[in-house]
Amino acid sequence: MNKEKINFDINLSIDGMGIVFYSDGAVKNIKEGEDFFENEYAKPDQVAKHIKKGDIVGFCTGSGGDYILKFREGYPSDEIDEQYPISIRLAIVIDGGGLCMIDLFWLSDWDSECPEDQQIKLENGIYHITLNTKLPESGIYGDDQEIYVYLNKVDEMPELMWQGVPQLFKE
Repeated sequence: MNKEKINFDINLSIDGMGIVFYSDGAVKNIKEGEDFFENEYAKPDQVAKHIKKGDIVGFCTGSGGDYILKFREGYPSDEIDEQYPISIRLAIVIDGGGLCMIDLFWLSDWDSECPEDQQIKLENGIYHITLNTKLPESGIYGDDQEIYVYLNKVDEMPELMWQGVPQLFKE
């Protein structure tokens, strides 16, 4: 993983109800300005198809707002699992040397330029993603909410069981 440990924090403000991860190789066939959301990502079964492929990996945050994505290498410790008990596991195929993170709504008017402050460099390959979070002290999802994003490089795509949209919140 670029010979350096993954340890990045990225602030991401979103208007939509979710966050999407992808790499350049996964989105090279999407045309500028295309409404990819309506065409490919609006229905739960469409999202599940992309989740299982690991190409355009989205999850529901439960709310728009301000998120602090804390990228780390490996898997969460027992301590993180206890402190941040809301957790889901996904996977992504990195093809293009990096991972980009965007607001779900950005899929409605595709722009191939991912802002530099919303990218991290990663070696190409398959990564297991473990997301851990908790309800912020304010009681409001998206209120400077921390989300731990653990990335662990694996040899093959794990079998993911999602039938719809992964949810990183509790109702």
